[in-house]
Amino acid sequence: MKNSNSMEDRDIKKTLQRRNVFLALMGVIIAAVILLYILRPEYIVVSDMETDAVLYSAAVEEGERFAVTYIHSVERSPVKEVFEVRGTDVYTMESHTESFGAGMPYEGDEVEMEDGKFIIRNINRRVHGGVLRIRPSSVFPHHIELGDDRITISEAPYKGRNLEIKVIRNYFGR
Repeated sequence: MKNSNSMEDRDIKKTLQRRNVFLALMGVIIAAVILLYILRPEYIVVSDMETDAVLYSAAVEEGERFAVTYIHSVERSPVKEVFEVRGTDVYTMESHTESFGAGMPYEGDEVEMEDGKFIIRNINRRVHGGVLRIRPSSVFPHHIELGDDRITISEAPYKGRNLEIKVIRNYFGR
């Protein structure tokens, strides 16, 4: 009788060990999946609003800044707006203008004059919906500057399209 109890005990121990190994492996797999999900890289994406076609994408990091530059259609003066990536949201941080005419940005905590331009700093305002929407000028040059990239969005394939500049988290950049 002692022999059969001892075999049952060994079988139970083996079963418990297998179960524990299985549970430990499942825990590691679940933790890895959660970690991979949380640590997905961020990409800035320029896409066509109507078709959702991705026209440009690049890896970005939290806090990285990019700029949109253009010639204001009414004032006929250069404008540079600086944005910051925060998670998957875009925040307006600065505006560089030569005047405060109609349609020109003017709100911010600090206004300085530098090289003949008004620079509004610390605007620190989330873009509506966290996504920047732009209709590039077909008359004047219009650019997005990100790191070493300078994209002319007033030319093909961007010209004539309503664009969205958004941040996504994805392993594939699109």
